[in-house]
Amino acid sequence: MNQLEEGLESALPRSVTRCSLVKTSVRKHGRAGVVKKLEASHKREEKKRKKEEEAEQARKRLKTITNTSADGAAAAATATTKTASASDTQEIKNLRKGLLKMVKRKMGFQMSGAPKNWRVEVPGTSKATFAALVGRHTDVDLDSFVKKGAYYTEQYEASKLFGTYEAQLIKDFNREGVRQEIGSTVTVRYKPSTMELSVSGHAEICGW
Repeated sequence: MNQLEEGLESALPRSVTRCSLVKTSVRKHGRAGVVKKLEASHKREEKKRKKEEEAEQARKRLKTITNTSADGAAAAATATTKTASASDTQEIKNLRKGLLKMVKRKMGFQMSGAPKNWRVEVPGTSKATFAALVGRHTDVDLDSFVKKGAYYTEQYEASKLFGTYEAQLIKDFNREGVRQEIGSTVTVRYKPSTMELSVSGHAEICGW
């Protein structure tokens, strides 16, 4: 097996019959074509790794800044009473409340009777607003986030996103005689090119 074929084999999962796929690729694309594909793949992986490293470094810098400027508010919070960050502007506080109201209006039931998943959208959202919503108020350029495709996607604690107590994440369905609680984690997705923000998640049946 020559060097090109060895390079191709090393890029394939062990569960695949490597030798046959290597030979097929060479026959289909030619040696030059396969080399270009390998180089492009390596460049993509290197670019992805570099982005993740840069984001991790930015998160560490952000954490240092946050810890230095902390005024002790975080120590007052408990595991069951999480409120909005002390760094929130009134605009962000209002947005958190508005998001919670939108989500509760979207909550409901599937045909099977199970709670349905929900999703809400907020157009015209700035980078700084997105960063503040997920607790990174000073990262207005989103340096500590990893962008995948056109989107930034974050898994975030529901009570923190909505800036409220966990007890306020519950919606009563009196006609059905049940209550639903927003899941503990939500997905926050942001597309900077169109300034579109979306929040999605699920709900669970809970007791009275």
